[in-house]
Amino acid sequence: MDLVSIIIPIYNVEEYIENCVIALCNQTYSDIEIILVDDGSTDNSGNIADALAEKDKRIKVIHQSNSGAGYARNTGLEAASGNYVSFVDSDDSVDSNLIELLVDGLKDGSDACVGGYKRINEKGEIIGVEKYKCQTYTDKNVYMGLFARMLGSSPDSHDAIKMAVWNSIFSLDIIKKHNIKFPSQEEYFSEDLYFNYEYFNYSCKASLIDSTAYGYRVTPESLTQKYKPHMLDSISDFYIKMENKISDNGMIMRMQRQFCVNIRCCMRQEHTDISGKSPKEIKDAIRTIVNHPVVSRVSNSYIKCIKQFKQKMFVFLVKNRSVNILYLFIKYKLL
Repeated sequence: MDLVSIIIPIYNVEEYIENCVIALCNQTYSDIEIILVDDGSTDNSGNIADALAEKDKRIKVIHQSNSGAGYARNTGLEAASGNYVSFVDSDDSVDSNLIELLVDGLKDGSDACVGGYKRINEKGEIIGVEKYKCQTYTDKNVYMGLFARMLGSSPDSHDAIKMAVWNSIFSLDIIKKHNIKFPSQEEYFSEDLYFNYEYFNYSCKASLIDSTAYGYRVTPESLTQKYKPHMLDSISDFYIKMENKISDNGMIMRMQRQFCVNIRCCMRQEHTDISGKSPKEIKDAIRTIVNHPVVSRVSNSYIKCIKQFKQKMFVFLVKNRSVNILYLFIKYKLL
């Protein structure tokens, strides 16, 4: 059996960490090491991790100052000794066969396997499922096919694959050979997508499986929108950085669609319930968004590719800087 390293960044998750780790200890695939990286927790998470390590010799605990989930995963990668590596978020839940299913996905010679997931609430109840059709990608199609879908859906379909790394398994040899690491979230809006971009550039064969053994927890905090004043700059900077790395037109269109989805989120958060802004301030914020040079450039380009009416209407309003109409859409929560 190949040893699988499971890396879990931990930060103030005392309510969830024990159940998460116990579920991993009870995996049907037993040849694992569990690396818990306590990223400067200020609650009891670090102590719980130490106590769990005393009960199972497969658990390693590393304590470090707070650096963010990406850098915590990098710390885990440096300590990993497995043939393969998988990532789990500490507040999520996993079925007992998660690792077995991912490892089985490698048996056709793949160096990576990506699974689907289910969304669960605080009670562990399933509130949604994201299931993918089994498929194998080889050579250039790993990057042009599998990774492309992580950038977003194509203009006329809903074929995106979640860009997260936590429902996947990767070759540690490829990661270490090419020095693949997670960037800071301050540098990249999505550190997971950047990691996948790096990895699948070197992958020769990858499998997509129909497993939903990973449970992504939707907490009250994740349901409650918090105003992010720098969101527009973050998504625009990220788009430019990824655009500079990608030249394929089809992949660019996927990026443009996802960028427009993110712009919609920027506008939604301007609603007075979230931002606390007055109507005038909301209109000023909309005006700032639609006049942003990246927003203007992307909307002018992407609108030529759209076939779906709702998409096209939204991008048309952005492209034409229809501030008053967009304000009404936000006010009445129609976006």
